[in-house]
Order: sequence, then structure tokens, then C-alpha cells
Amino acid sequence: MSVPHRALASATALVIALAVTVAPLAQTAEAATWPPGTYRVAFDVTRLAGADRYETSVAIARSSFPGWAGVSHVIVASGEDRALADPLAAASLCWAYDAPLLLVDSRGVPGAVRTALAEMRSVSGTVTVTVVGGPTAVPAKTIAALGAIVGSGNVRQPWTTGDRYTTAAGIARLASEVASDTARVVPAKALVVNGTDSAGLVDALAASAVSARTGIPILPVMRDRVPSATAGALAALGPGEVIVLGGSAVVSDAVYATTGATVRWAGVDRYGTAVTAAGAARTRGWLTGDAVGLASTVPDALTGSIDVGRSGGPLLHVQRSAMGRSTGVYLHGQAGAVTKARLYGGTAVLTDALAAEVRGAPTRPLVVAPSAGARVAKRARVAVASGANTSEIRVYIGSRLIASKACSGYVTVDLGTIETPPAGSSYRVVAISPEDVQSDTTATYPLHQYPARTSIVIDKSDFRLYFFKDDVFVKSYPVAIGRTNAETPVAIWRIDSKYYTDPNGIYGPRKMRMYRKVGSSYVYTAYNIHGTNQPWVIGTKASAGCIRMYNHDVLDLYPRVPLGTIVQTRL
Repeated sequence: MSVPHRALASATALVIALAVTVAPLAQTAEAATWPPGTYRVAFDVTRLAGADRYETSVAIARSSFPGWAGVSHVIVASGEDRALADPLAAASLCWAYDAPLLLVDSRGVPGAVRTALAEMRSVSGTVTVTVVGGPTAVPAKTIAALGAIVGSGNVRQPWTTGDRYTTAAGIARLASEVASDTARVVPAKALVVNGTDSAGLVDALAASAVSARTGIPILPVMRDRVPSATAGALAALGPGEVIVLGGSAVVSDAVYATTGATVRWAGVDRYGTAVTAAGAARTRGWLTGDAVGLASTVPDALTGSIDVGRSGGPLLHVQRSAMGRSTGVYLHGQAGAVTKARLYGGTAVLTDALAAEVRGAPTRPLVVAPSAGARVAKRARVAVASGANTSEIRVYIGSRLIASKACSGYVTVDLGTIETPPAGSSYRVVAISPEDVQSDTTATYPLHQYPARTSIVIDKSDFRLYFFKDDVFVKSYPVAIGRTNAETPVAIWRIDSKYYTDPNGIYGPRKMRMYRKVGSSYVYTAYNIHGTNQPWVIGTKASAGCIRMYNHDVLDLYPRVPLGTIVQTRL
């Protein structure tokens, strides 16, 4: 989920941030009919991004606080992978202070963050920085650099000892105190998350948007243990309800019981957990905004969740190039209630194809068969995965349509056995929406060379047998070939005899005799394709020239091979 940080920008560098808004794809003049089983997602899209996670945090903060108006407090945390649990817990503090979250580096303050803080001070006069995380995450030299920008007396690092659990408990207490001073009411709830591993942190990100909107504290646990700091925070807060984020593989049933939890928000994966949390938070009236945040990396999701949560929207996980089923189906169901999407991160982490899909284009089709890089024969079975905004899949070779099929969303579309592109060319696979919006992808495959529509090729160089039937590659099998002093000849042959043999004998359970081509005829030889009672020799030069197979493989191949099948042995 995370993206390696880049080198720090200089203090004088300008912020290179992207904030682009694109309207949904226009619908045709006459409203299209969306067939049952299709999923429509079409939102206004805003991308908030910079050259790295630090610049992205600034771009997101600028969007939340245009012109930095009203910003008198900033929450700062480490953006390094090793310390991401600290900013995760900071959402309630951002809510309490109505403050942005900016990320820094253990080596100092990135240039984009320096520029943003200087601008805030210029606008507001005084800006207070609260650092979330101890000296290991945000060391003294970074604290000094922050002080040089906003004034050393305006930088606080409240938690300099203890671990992430101590820090989170401290954040919960401080956020509650700040809220009381400003007469803001925190619901008597707690959000419990796994704070120890990447899977837990990813699930926990769904809680961050809720916390940023409501002030409900996020308290981390281990999968199988409740740290004393977290237990103390739960006791002190006395929450009326404890909500656990993630399944039992992330937060165990024993920990669930120990925390006094009564609700678990979980899905089968990170995408499903985020969707479950979004739906539950909207049902409770916590997230009622018309925007949704989308991210694919943890650092971007951390700062993005604060932004979208502040506006009343959930943070959902997406893949780099597609929404994915859980997210797409949920957003389809939110049509009308949600009209805007914010993409957190640049095109390296959220591609233009993903942005187009959220705007209303079909999910870029994914060819699942043949698998990427697989060799194909003159014909092949083609299957394509569909997604959102899709009601038909078409396959072209050049400009020629060779297959098409109506479909629903998020299914595997079997287009049957169709011809394959000539060497050097590709399939063009097109997904089409009911509004006739299209997206496409190409798939290129190397071609097998074989002697006849139904044939066997024995490739001595890789010790494999390849079987083709009706110009379709069926299967390959490992084999043993002739030893050095009894090489399997390179020739053209034909299977003209087939035998049942002793399963325990040297030929295994089946044997197929190869007749060698001489001129225009095929003559009897002693060479065969057969099983073996020495399976350990498969993949070596071991026979007297015959082709040996594992017994289970020859039993699989034998009934597939008709008499008259052409065989080619080659180097």
C-alpha cells in the first residue's frame, strides 16, 4: 500500500501539487437503459496530488482550507512507513482543532511543508504545531526545523516517551479536553483498530474519516492483546459503544470481548471493510456528505481521510487502476447521495484509467484467459473480467470484430474459442457502457509453432510435450527424452498405434507408438510416448529415445490423442 518517499525538496522549492476537477462523462441525449446486473458509477472527480506523499499532504490540506483561512493549528506527523500508526490516531485531534494534517520526514521538514507552514503563519499570524509521535518518529532536528518556521514556542511534542498505544491514548485524552474547551461534543464511542501490521492499518483507515468527522477516538490494539495504554484509555473515556474495525484475523474475538466491543465493521478484505464502515457510518448519520475519498496507498489515505471525513464523506480503498468490486458496487448504490469523488495521489498510484472509471467510463477490461505471456495457438479460449459501467465486451483484431458478448458487471465473460492475432499483433478488448462510452486494453501473446491442427510437439530443449487440438493449445506436460548416447531423433512422426500396458511396468499404464515420416509415408519404429516406473527421471535425458511421462500425465493425455495425430520432435 505504501509508496517510498522521495528526497526532500529544498526549503525554497515551490509546491508542485495537482488539484484537477473533471465532470462526469456526459450521458447521451436520450437516457440509456442500464440492464440488471450492471453497475453505474459517474461522479465529479477531483485529484489531489503532489510529487510525493509530503507534497500530497499539502495539496490535500490546501483543498480543505482554501487560502489557509482560519488555520491556527496544524497537526504534524511522520510520513515514513515505520511510523504510520501515529498519524492514523491523529484524526480526532484534527477534528478537535479543526486542523490539517501534514507529514514530515525524520531528516527534516520537506520543502512543500515548509512553504505551507510559512504561508499559514503569514495568513494567521500565529500557528501552533502539535507533533504526533515521539522523538524516534519525529526527531529533535525536525522539531527544530518546524520551530524555525512557526516559532520554537509554537511547536509542541506532547508524547516523547511510550509507544504508539501510549501516543494514541494521549491523543484521545487531548482531543477530548480540546473539545470540552470549545463546547464540542464527542460521541460516547471508541473505534478500535489493529495498530501493529499493514493489514490492520489499512482496515483502520476506514475509521480515520469517521474520527475526523465526529471526534470519536481511534485506539489501537494488537491482534491478540489489548495494550495497557489502550485499556486505560477505554476505561477513562468510558465509551458507551466500542466499534472494532476489521475481521477476526485482524482483531481477534478475544480482544473484541476484552475491549467490550459490541459492533464489528469488517469485510472479506480491505475494500470490503472500508465499504462496511462507510455504510454503517452513513446509517448512523455520521458521514452524510456528498463526497467520497479514494486512495490506494496508506500515506495518501491517511491525509485524505482527514480531508474527506471533515466534509462528511468516507475513505474507500481502490486498486491502482480500477475501483474493484466492493467499492464499485457500493458507489453504485450511493447514486444520488454521492456526487463527487476525491482521488488522493498522483497517476503513479491512481491511474488515469481509474479516474476515467470513476467519472463514468467502463472499467478497463482485464483479459484473464489466456494468461499474460502465455503462448497461444491459432485459436484460443478468451475470457475477460468486466467491471463497473459495463454492459458489453467486444474483441477486435485490428479493426475487425471477432467476438462480442453482452454482460453484467464484475463477472468473467467467456467469449468462447476464437482466432488469435497474427505474430506481432494484439487483441483489442473493448468494454462498452449502456451510454456507449468505451474503454479498452490490448493483449499480445507469443504464438506456438506446431505442424498440424491436432498435433503434439516435443520440445527437447525444455523437456516438455505440448498438445494441440483443432488449432487450440490444450496442455503441456513435463517429459524425459533420450539420453546422450541414445538421443530422441528430431523428426516428424504420427501416432498410428495406442496400447494399454502394465501400470507397474517400464511403460507405465499407456503407450502411444510413433511412426516416423519417411518421404510421403510413415513407417513403424520402436519409439513411443509412454508412462514410466521411474518418475524421478522426468525432466532429464534418461530413455533409449522414447518419450517418458508421469503415469498420471499419460493417463490424462492418452484419451485426448486420436490415431493419426502428427508429432514433431525438435531441439
